[in-house]
Amino acid sequence: MKVFFKINPKKYNFWSIFIQSTLFVFAGIIVLKLGFLQVIQAGELKQKASLNRRSDRDLAFRGEIFDRNGIRLAGDTTVYDIYAHPRYYTEGKGPKLIAKTLAKPLGQAEWVLKDKLSKYEYSTISIAKNVNLKTVEQKIKPEVSEKKIRGLDFVKKSKRIYPQENLASHILGYINFEANLAAGVERTGEKNLSNLPKSNVIEYDGRGNIIYEFNTDPIKVTEPPKGSKLVLTIDSAIQHVAETELAKIAKKTKADRGTVIVMNPKNGEILGFALYPTYDPNKYSIFSPSVIKNWALSDVYPPGSTFKVLTVASALETGAITKNIKIDDTGKIEVQGWEIQNHDYYKNPDPGIIGLEYLFRHSSNVGSLKIALKMSPYDHYRMLNLFGIGMKTGIDLPGESAGILPDIERWDQITQGSIGYGYSIATTPIQMAAAVAAIANNGIWTTPHVMKNFEDPERIKKIKILSGKNCEIITELLAKSIDKSDSEAGQLRKYRVAGKTGTSKKPNPHGPGYLADEVYTSFIGYFPANDPQALIMIVIDNPKTRNAWGSTVAGPLFNSVATEVGRVLNLKSDQDL
Repeated sequence: MKVFFKINPKKYNFWSIFIQSTLFVFAGIIVLKLGFLQVIQAGELKQKASLNRRSDRDLAFRGEIFDRNGIRLAGDTTVYDIYAHPRYYTEGKGPKLIAKTLAKPLGQAEWVLKDKLSKYEYSTISIAKNVNLKTVEQKIKPEVSEKKIRGLDFVKKSKRIYPQENLASHILGYINFEANLAAGVERTGEKNLSNLPKSNVIEYDGRGNIIYEFNTDPIKVTEPPKGSKLVLTIDSAIQHVAETELAKIAKKTKADRGTVIVMNPKNGEILGFALYPTYDPNKYSIFSPSVIKNWALSDVYPPGSTFKVLTVASALETGAITKNIKIDDTGKIEVQGWEIQNHDYYKNPDPGIIGLEYLFRHSSNVGSLKIALKMSPYDHYRMLNLFGIGMKTGIDLPGESAGILPDIERWDQITQGSIGYGYSIATTPIQMAAAVAAIANNGIWTTPHVMKNFEDPERIKKIKILSGKNCEIITELLAKSIDKSDSEAGQLRKYRVAGKTGTSKKPNPHGPGYLADEVYTSFIGYFPANDPQALIMIVIDNPKTRNAWGSTVAGPLFNSVATEVGRVLNLKSDQDL
């Protein structure tokens, strides 16, 4: 046999050693790398792998909101946002096919969609937002799959809905997930509503299928986890009555706005809190901020004659007067150059010697001023502080104002005297409701609130500010003034009401003084007088009707709301029918 090449042993040994060494080095590097990955970086890589298997689109529902009787007021539902990615579909035919497929179920014009889809300079195009789950999964997705349309992305998300629409909108508020904005109990109840139950994370494979393991939560797989539910003190039946009756009187009198607050004076629970005008939180973005704002918490007004209740109560508690006091009501009086007169001065210029019941029934400014000046400024100021005037009530809703109570150092005779009949100060409707509720609650001031279940029960403060005896005196005086009044305000067939009307001039927002012919009309009352179970505060802002008084505008509204509140709460009558 003829040999074609000759092997050089020395050269062979060199290459053999070189190749073996190279393989050994590479093998060593691989072993070291594997060791580094599987030992040193094991924990970090395991975490990254787990994150890769998780979906950043997992849904979590916000907690639901219910009224005190279990009626659902707010909750989440699943919707889709639909996007298109032009790089994944062909020019010309792609936009036309997609537009033809989506136009009808989305309720959009085909030519508009086609034009939108033809903007190839964009990497992502928003087609529609908040599309109904049923529409996407039963109408759009099957057709997209059948036609093998590429470049569409369906992003599932949760959307907040308010099934009762306008009902209690100013209490519920709204939530904007994208802008991280909220109002009402959606804001103050955030901790509860976003408190999700603990559960194992769901992981997905590369195709988006769920990886089922021993610890996979079957409930979370089938439905999103929910935050803790929030139960309100609101009674939907009372809320509906308050909103309906308020809207009627506001429209009838062409008022700028109004509020009705229904409260249990025994525990501070708000049973109804209506404002006019109202709004639908499902469509909050189309309403102006002035409509969405809960002005009964944030805006102040001179309470006028309703404040006389606090003046007389303060004077009794400080010992400045007794229940049998007699006052010389001269119809008008001059204090430090200012002339103060009764609202009915031209009809009744000189009432003469009056008692407290007459003062309430005829709403005597002169009588209230004289009683205020019988107190020392310090005692008067201290009592107003105890009633919560000039400070926030602490209600569990955002945006509350403290009101305006001048510092005692600034008090002179005219300031203290005019405070006696509800001027030189400014309160909020909720502040007045809480203050008078203390009288109805045997002298115990209680924090008003709208949440029934919350984590911090110490938020509800209870402060003894009046003696029970003085509360009984005030209640009987108010009830008698209603009984003997010529006005229908507070005159209920089944219940005896302890209440007071109020009419106050509207301050000029652009400077000193008051607006001509613009007033606030109000009424505050609680019943049954012998055992108060409900307190109703009403304020109507600028009713444009003849003879607009607390007795003619707010009073009749109180009657209609109170009658239904008594029926809903099944209150026992204290009248001889």
